[in-house]
Amino acid sequence: MKSKTIILGLAFAAIVYLVLFTYVFGVSPYIKQESMATWLAIEGSKEQKYSDTKICLECHYDTYKGMKNHSSVNCEACHGSGKEHTLRRSEESIKIERSRNACLKCHLDIPGRSVIDTVNESHNQGILCVVCHNPHE
Repeated sequence: MKSKTIILGLAFAAIVYLVLFTYVFGVSPYIKQESMATWLAIEGSKEQKYSDTKICLECHYDTYKGMKNHSSVNCEACHGSGKEHTLRRSEESIKIERSRNACLKCHLDIPGRSVIDTVNESHNQGILCVVCHNPHE
């Protein structure tokens, strides 16, 4: 009786192993390939919204070269989507944000943040940051 139980256990283990082996090496790659193709089709059909900083450098290299404090920040973090600007290349097609809120998105004094220079909201309240600070220098 004991040997029969062992044989049944081994047979069950072999069946489970075969099912898993078939799934992992037979079915799974096909599912993954189909899933990847579907994902690529979905992503490819979406409209591009953002540009890469490298595109900005084609025309604005001198500005970028002079940036010491913001050179690691993607241009679109402050200027918003640059898609239209890369097509039209006009000043009207890019957001030029000069408000304090734009700067305080990153520079507001928040407990625990010490990587960048921060200020509290009362720092020169009522004056635009760009009056004293040029983000491109």
